[in-house]
Amino acid sequence: MKFFVDTADIADIRELAETGMLDGVTTNPSLIAKSGRNFLEVVEEICGVV
Repeated sequence: MKFFVDTADIADIRELAETGMLDGVTTNPSLIAKSGRNFLEVVEEICGVV
């Protein structure tokens, strides 16, 4: 079984990644837009965490 989180919240992603159980992240433009941040910056940061 693999565990994925569906979010653009970097803090949540970091917290889950620290558990060692997170296999990946799914997100979409709507979730990233809600973060108020630049799309590419968020995607790059997510890639750096996972």
